[in-house]
Amino acid sequence: MATKKKIPYIPASKIERVPSGIPGLDGMICGGFVENSTVLVQGGTGSGKTLLCLQYLCKGATDYNEPGVYMSFAESESLIYQHGAQFGWDFEKLEKEGKFKVIRYQPHEIVKIIDEGGGVIRDTVEAMGAKRLVIDSLSAYEMLFENKYRANESVLTLLEILRKWNTTSLVTSEKAISLARGGKDRLGFLTDGIVNLYYLRSGMHRLRAVEILKMRDTQHSDEVHIFNLDRNGLSVTKKVGDVRKQQ
Repeated sequence: MATKKKIPYIPASKIERVPSGIPGLDGMICGGFVENSTVLVQGGTGSGKTLLCLQYLCKGATDYNEPGVYMSFAESESLIYQHGAQFGWDFEKLEKEGKFKVIRYQPHEIVKIIDEGGGVIRDTVEAMGAKRLVIDSLSAYEMLFENKYRANESVLTLLEILRKWNTTSLVTSEKAISLARGGKDRLGFLTDGIVNLYYLRSGMHRLRAVEILKMRDTQHSDEVHIFNLDRNGLSVTKKVGDVRKQQ
């Protein structure tokens, strides 16, 4: 009878962390995302998913010398440059320095790339020595499949490929979620972490909020925090409960 191979135990203090580049967020997740993990960032329209991912890539390149790749099913390279410029993030300069790359595909093209083990995406990651990767978004990709089983199977294959590249990856999902319902579904079970982003109504205004629903190997915060957006980008501030007490 074959002996099962033991998975080495890594103490929490020895787990390598990748800083998010979002002020206040790393304090919620023990200093950063687990290195080489894949984290789902989900939320409805206007909640800040794309901005979080762009800030993660920009700060990774500028503050930690970690090149990043942004794979999009919708946003063009020029739009990414435009989005970044609003916050002083010069993605065009980073691309010329070999620290950032936009790859744009139609969702149906990814099926072939997965069958090829990553194809052009893998080649780009390896050529750049990319440490960070974003896929925006898996919602568009899942719509290609006629049933949930096939969608899950293909997404799982994609996530397994990502882990082989030794990148710390964020994948987004367009999903309207509420504080009451949380938002853990089949896609969340396939990833190492889930970051929920909310766009909540507060009186006559709206506010953004962030919650860590799941993060493997991490003693993460279970509080919902305000997600502030200003000219410097996103940052995590006080707890939602504290804001409501003041109202």
